[in-house]
Amino acid sequence: MKYPNLFQPLQMGIIRLKNRLVMSPMTMNYATEEGLATEKLIHYYLERAKGDVGLIIVEGTFFRTEGKGYRNQLGLSSKEHAKRLRKLTEMIHGLNNDVKIFIQIHHAGPRANSKVTGLQPVAPSGLPAYPGAEVPLALTEKGVKELIEAHIEAANRAKEAGFDGVDIHCAHGYLVPSFFSPLSNRRSDAYGGDLSGRTRFLLEMIHGIKEGLGKDFPLTIKVSGDEFIEGGLGLEEMTQIVLLAEQAGIDGVMVSAGSVGAKKVGDLSQAHKVLRTLPMMTEHGCLAPLAAHMKKALRVPVITVGRISHPALAEEIIVHKKADLVAMGRSLLADPYLPQKAFEGKEDEIRPCIACNEGCYKRIFEQLDIQCSVNPMLGREKEILIGHAVESKKIFVIGGGPAGLEAAYAAWERGHKVSLIERNKELGGQLNLASLPPGRKEIKRFTNFLLNRIKRTDVKVITGRKGVMPFIKKSQPDVVILATGAHPRSQDIPGLQKSRAMTAWEILADEKKPKGACLVLGAGLVGCEIADSLSEKGMKVILVEVLPEIAAGADADTKAYFDMRFKKKGVEIHTGTSLQRVKGETAILRRGDDEISVEVRTLVFAVGAEPNDRLYNELISSGSSVIKIGDCVKPRTLLEAVQEGFQAGSTL
Repeated sequence: MKYPNLFQPLQMGIIRLKNRLVMSPMTMNYATEEGLATEKLIHYYLERAKGDVGLIIVEGTFFRTEGKGYRNQLGLSSKEHAKRLRKLTEMIHGLNNDVKIFIQIHHAGPRANSKVTGLQPVAPSGLPAYPGAEVPLALTEKGVKELIEAHIEAANRAKEAGFDGVDIHCAHGYLVPSFFSPLSNRRSDAYGGDLSGRTRFLLEMIHGIKEGLGKDFPLTIKVSGDEFIEGGLGLEEMTQIVLLAEQAGIDGVMVSAGSVGAKKVGDLSQAHKVLRTLPMMTEHGCLAPLAAHMKKALRVPVITVGRISHPALAEEIIVHKKADLVAMGRSLLADPYLPQKAFEGKEDEIRPCIACNEGCYKRIFEQLDIQCSVNPMLGREKEILIGHAVESKKIFVIGGGPAGLEAAYAAWERGHKVSLIERNKELGGQLNLASLPPGRKEIKRFTNFLLNRIKRTDVKVITGRKGVMPFIKKSQPDVVILATGAHPRSQDIPGLQKSRAMTAWEILADEKKPKGACLVLGAGLVGCEIADSLSEKGMKVILVEVLPEIAAGADADTKAYFDMRFKKKGVEIHTGTSLQRVKGETAILRRGDDEISVEVRTLVFAVGAEPNDRLYNELISSGSSVIKIGDCVKPRTLLEAVQEGFQAGSTL
């Protein structure tokens, strides 16, 4: 066995965990608006259980209406909620593969939103969780005691629903941790003041749950080991809080990090302290030192979490006693069978999470259901059963980017005879360029996965083929899947010499080399990435965007990343600004009624892309059956490319 420590069992309370891998709780928005478990949610968890993770901790579930944090959050406030959840626990226990399942009880506290709940949020004090958040109702002492009882009732309901254990969410600025911090708890009664008072809410809750469920029934908590905000709780204080919880009777702790509210501390040299959602710009295993510190002080098992996506890293954490268990979240969204593949020594077959946050964090903050940029089957586990087609067909896939590679593999898996044709010498399409800017190397892992997977098939791969129509007419495929991507857009700028203009794609592909000061026109994701790349090389960069902000449409952490990078590198940013004309080496910008002159040598276009679909009409005219997918339909994100590729190939 390659990872003997990772696949050792561990005792927690009355249960024995088969291995040291934990699926961390992640809000999925797969429930009904009333919080009832749907078939979609049940089969999503069932698939992760089939993948042989040792412990699943089901996402945070609300148990009081005012504590609901998300529109379609899972609930645990009624017998009907418990009844639906019992179906989930029975199905997972029915697998008989020894996977255990806990559920996390969660109250959003000051982070709740009346637009979701219809009620004013509640908190220990009437202080907004962060600038712009609703002012919560300060709880009375009676209200505090009622909430303690509500937590206890929710835990009892979880046991009745068949769960093997319960976890309490005590991290990230929600209700319980808002009692811990003097930033959010200004109470003068028994539930405020010193550390003893500020932890009383949790400790009374633990005592009540243990009294109701029995001392041996597992109860864990999730905490922020360090809140990473000015004036917030640090590692030493949080360790003291967890020690008190251990004395009260908890059986384990998951150590996360970060909170909301005050100014974040640190800089991008320790990006995980700034970027709470841990995007691809943060280091793997960046929160493990927090767990390691707590483990030295505690007797109960410690679970670490945070950008742990490879079994080798998980094994290393266990070997060096940084934690007793390793939790994975997004990695198990990307590949539910990661544990099984690691156990069997098939790491190269693991579909890797690239921490792009497009389908998960970005969507959940928009109150949408969770999807995954690299796993098109996420949330569709029940509806998708890939089997062999009744009739094997000859399929041509034109274009070897992510959409084409996904389509070719899915069609091959259906039993079709597939040829994959790419005009360039190498496969990968825009993924090859997307992985080149600073902080984006993680994308290469997915490219390698796609390429290695196609090598394990008998798909006929043809590269460097630019004239495909004669070949198609001669071969007469049954279906052509067109995945030819897009090409960068440019603009006619008065006075601009063509020799001084180039696209971001041309620079990344090393087809053209910019000189002198560079004006990057367009500050979407591509524009920000090329500006970052050029400034990293020490070039003067001027970023011009007609919209009022850079990186429009990106998640908050990605925007924060670029803001900090550009300040550090001295990138000159002009938002709400258009480029009017160029005169010699002077670019004339307009912002409202003002004209601004800047000196530039090179103009870099990052103003979007256009579908490269010129083959479509020719194929239709020739009588071919054609399916268009990916950017040749409309330039969008990796998520749409992968989903459409999978859909095209798996339904033929």
